[in-house]
Amino acid sequence: MADEKKLSTPEGCKHLHVTGALCPTCLNEYEAEVYADADGIVWMDRTCPEHGRLVTRMWPDAEHYQWLRSEAFPRTAPQNTCDPTGPCPKGCGTCHRHKRRGTLLEIEVTRNCNLRCPVCFASAVGGEDDPTMDEIGAMYDTIANAVGTDGAVQLTGGEPTTRKDLKDIILLGREKGFWGIEVNTNGLVIANNEGYLEDLVGHGLTGVYLSFDGLTGNVYETTCGRDILKTKLKAIERCREVGIQVVLSVAVVAGLNDGQLGDLLRFALENSDVVAGLALQPAFTSGRFDAERAIPMSSGDVIFELAKQSDGLLDPYDIWPLGCSHPLCDQGVFLVKDESAEHKSGFYPATKRMTFEEYAEGYSPDSPQGSVFLDILCKKGVEVKTGLSVIIMNYMDAVSMDMERMRECSMMVTVPSGEAIPFCSYHLTDDCGRRVYPPWLKESLR
Repeated sequence: MADEKKLSTPEGCKHLHVTGALCPTCLNEYEAEVYADADGIVWMDRTCPEHGRLVTRMWPDAEHYQWLRSEAFPRTAPQNTCDPTGPCPKGCGTCHRHKRRGTLLEIEVTRNCNLRCPVCFASAVGGEDDPTMDEIGAMYDTIANAVGTDGAVQLTGGEPTTRKDLKDIILLGREKGFWGIEVNTNGLVIANNEGYLEDLVGHGLTGVYLSFDGLTGNVYETTCGRDILKTKLKAIERCREVGIQVVLSVAVVAGLNDGQLGDLLRFALENSDVVAGLALQPAFTSGRFDAERAIPMSSGDVIFELAKQSDGLLDPYDIWPLGCSHPLCDQGVFLVKDESAEHKSGFYPATKRMTFEEYAEGYSPDSPQGSVFLDILCKKGVEVKTGLSVIIMNYMDAVSMDMERMRECSMMVTVPSGEAIPFCSYHLTDDCGRRVYPPWLKESLR
């Protein structure tokens, strides 16, 4: 990183730190200043010599931003890294510039989908060739080589249930020694096909990661193109009947469903016998972009809004960094069910009854994002079966990508060539919507 003195903090603003940021047009990295304005809002400012200046809103509260950033856990470096094939973020592999190992790894088993959602980072389309079983086997081997078989594997896409051989893909992973295999799904096939989920579970499926963006039909009309709320609820009921846990994955879109965070939290708590987690993901964008100032929604916005809507159950500082990645990327809390809890919900945040020092001491670098608190609490003898894990994932696009954070990503997408690519890099597009890493690296802009 170049000398910080070359950057000039705007008048009336407070310098926080220097990082690297991207030009959304050429995707080149440039030195960027991160500062807080007079209202305490955090901004990232950089200038591309060819395409101009861009200032991105990064966080709603500078004090909270600085607190999270200061609570970074020791890094566990990835094993078996490769030489970079180009500058960040175009030369991932995982290369030796990366600073943290993957703890949650994805396999894209298809790019096909049975929905055409207006809000979807995968931009799934139909008619594309799926990877073969041999290629999927190679991707399982990539994960085993990178982090072993005791980590979590998520099968994603596209929509994985469009593959008729999904159960065989799950079984292949179990035969290779993976204990945890989760499918990322919209739930349509699970809800509408009696016995389908039972078949997947019989072949070794251990969890369902269900897209669940709200509790009113208008939300799905916007995010999915049509109202499928009843189908989503039916998919959850299927999981309850089969006895498999489900994590509700919410794409949080400002002005659409950010006002339903409290309702979603209460719904998850009321159904904690089957809902194991609530994953809140501020929507990140791709496609054309033409502006001098960008205002995406961040994890910080979600954290403060969730606390505000939680009826006093949560405070923003109850939600802690998860340790496995950069502290501004993944935050969370575990809500423990306890009849003696003071809150009317019958739950309490685990962070209310432990110090951060105890948390850091109990942290395991092998814990995936969703189980960091759960693993610690289990060691302490706390009942967790009916509790709820809440995590917030701060994904980045070309406008918001902080390269300091990207180099500490612990969520990877695997490809048959043996590469494991950081999630936000893998899905990165320029301001014309062109991907750096097309599916399975069959072609590339690199």
